[in-house]
Amino acid sequence: MFLKVTKEKEITLADFRAEYIEHREGIREKATVLADDLALRKLGDHVGHRTPLHRVRPRHGDTLMSRCTKQGLKPASVVNHYRHLHTAFNVAKIWEYIDDNPFSEVKPPRIHKSLPKFIPVGEIATFLEGIEDFDLRMLVTAYIATGRRRCELLALTWADIDWVGRKYRVRLFKTHTDAVFHVGDIFHAVLVEQAVFWGHRKLVFPRWGNPDTVTHLVKQELIKGGYPDFHLHVLRHTYATAFMELDGNIFVLSKLLGHSDIKTTQIYAHASAKLLREGSNRVVW
Repeated sequence: MFLKVTKEKEITLADFRAEYIEHREGIREKATVLADDLALRKLGDHVGHRTPLHRVRPRHGDTLMSRCTKQGLKPASVVNHYRHLHTAFNVAKIWEYIDDNPFSEVKPPRIHKSLPKFIPVGEIATFLEGIEDFDLRMLVTAYIATGRRRCELLALTWADIDWVGRKYRVRLFKTHTDAVFHVGDIFHAVLVEQAVFWGHRKLVFPRWGNPDTVTHLVKQELIKGGYPDFHLHVLRHTYATAFMELDGNIFVLSKLLGHSDIKTTQIYAHASAKLLREGSNRVVW
């Protein structure tokens, strides 16, 4: 049941959104909070911002999902709205504004998972050589060499680098937990170069204050390099795919990428044409 029996629980969607966003600003990344706010605003546009929170029903969630799809939003974006709304209404339930989460009864659209795009191993060096801006080339090299997410490298400080132990510490973007990884040879070479020019600064990559600027510049380089449909996150896919094509272990890759669930890593378990060809001759007698 979604009916309220006490006046203390009476709160509008708009009032809850303001309270919830203020709460989230203290515990979540800016991008996550913006996504929270956007999802709640879309729901408010759909049912009315002054609608009492307890009057939001599963059918409102279903019709909102349908409406977003008809407006041309990609299934992944619609599912993202659903996830943020589901989390928000879970909090509303904990705060005792509602008795049940209406989004627990809502089914988001299914996402057809296509294979991740990536730069073939044999083309990585040529792509990097084409980046004229040396600092940007070092940053892109670091992304491909580590598989880190955008903000994980941009937030990296020299205090996070253990030169003796060849390790580095990052704050994982998805789980908001610290993790320590080994510094591979290519990434070590990048760190040495960065230390020469930027060792006096706090950040390892101090030129790039705005993450969106990095996304834009990397997109330009990908277009110039002959990959017009690629974007910055493809560099992470490139690392993961190259790792698997070189007979990498899916469980090790999961740890290296900082995935909390091995299911997330399974998308990289696809077989390339090269592996299929080699596999057909692997079993002999």
